[in-house]
Amino acid sequence: MKRTNSFVLALAAAFLAVFGAATLGSCASVMGSSVKVKAFDTLDSDALVYMSVPVHVHSELTNSLLKKMIGSDVSDKYIKNVTDSIDRVYIGLGSASDKNRVQIACDGTVSTASKLALSSTEYFTKKIQNVNTAGLYQVYTEKKSGMQLCNPGSDLILIASDVTPQLKKYDSEANSQILSDILNSGSANSNAAEWKSSEAYKFVGDSSANTVRLYMNRPLSFITNLLGTALSSSIFQLNFIEGEFTKLASGKYSVDLNMEFSKDNLIAKAVAFLKVALLMTDSKVTMVDDHHLSVTGIQVSLSQMQNMLGIR
Repeated sequence: MKRTNSFVLALAAAFLAVFGAATLGSCASVMGSSVKVKAFDTLDSDALVYMSVPVHVHSELTNSLLKKMIGSDVSDKYIKNVTDSIDRVYIGLGSASDKNRVQIACDGTVSTASKLALSSTEYFTKKIQNVNTAGLYQVYTEKKSGMQLCNPGSDLILIASDVTPQLKKYDSEANSQILSDILNSGSANSNAAEWKSSEAYKFVGDSSANTVRLYMNRPLSFITNLLGTALSSSIFQLNFIEGEFTKLASGKYSVDLNMEFSKDNLIAKAVAFLKVALLMTDSKVTMVDDHHLSVTGIQVSLSQMQNMLGIR
């Protein structure tokens, strides 16, 4: 039985090497098949911060984010053409080796106007880029910022200083799906199982949420910006923070945070500190258990939120 399974896997791999090169050789043929790669799956799994923004609920924030990250010289009209047919923006910021890394994946049905905007020669130079010999992709580079954009499928736009890693993940996910279909099993995606079962993936990757969601691995500076006061690193030894931003009728945002601490003897001190820091607000600080506390109901304006996220 083991030899039979090995033979089937080897046969499938050989088939994919031939069939996959033809199928993935262009964007159109991939998207013309049953393969659909999730936008969040094109982000690397080692980012310091992950963010998800549902565009139609938070269009002003989305436009500010993309203008800041693509290039401030790009016109508002250009940004609007790109975002009009996008449903959700996923962002990965920084890594242990490159704190300035930015990866963006936009999910939606990319309109003709968006495609025309992507090909604008006013802002971009373009070239064909080969990724792992599996696909040829049209990559656009913003002339001043150097940020790259690519539309590998009809429902996806990738943006980064170097989109190659995201395109490699796109190809890998597409290959895994094709191989899984051939084998009629989910085993082809087993190498990504740990990441896809992680708290960050489940929280930020939830495409049904109408709130802005953030997951931060090194969140001390974010919390400092939010509270407007310095925090003691000896108390705030955090594994991560999950943040959820809900847009209010007033135009402000209500911020809810869930913090996980690395040591159980820090929670009481952190709760006491935060209650004093937030004394003049309507927020609530609650100890959830020995390692977790929550802060709910912090209200911030759009400009305050942009400052917290580094969008100025």
